[in-house]
Amino acid sequence: MGIGCIDFNGNVHPDQFWWHYDLGSVYERPFSEIWTDPDEPLLKSLRDRRAHIKGRCRLCKFFDCCGGSLRVRADLHFSDPWAPDPACYLTDEEIGLDEEKQKELRQTNEVFEMPE
Repeated sequence: MGIGCIDFNGNVHPDQFWWHYDLGSVYERPFSEIWTDPDEPLLKSLRDRRAHIKGRCRLCKFFDCCGGSLRVRADLHFSDPWAPDPACYLTDEEIGLDEEKQKELRQTNEVFEMPE
């Protein structure tokens, strides 16, 4: 939310890791217009993560601390920026994902196969 990246070609990215997602070019629009564009879908959603996050991150008791961590990892691993962060090292038990919450994830089709 507070880090933007302008690459060597003038393309703006949500941060230094989102090189596959261009928000626009500073040669065509000022950075301030690109960065504050209320109609840019990814930026709009990143500013309101809680409403979009899925899977175990959505139900994690630590969400308010990490905010779902690095969304670009989820995008690159699951092809979905709102999927759980595949680099989360916490167990289901540690994040408070009991059987009832796991059932909820199955019912909402939010089960993602996490890497080991």
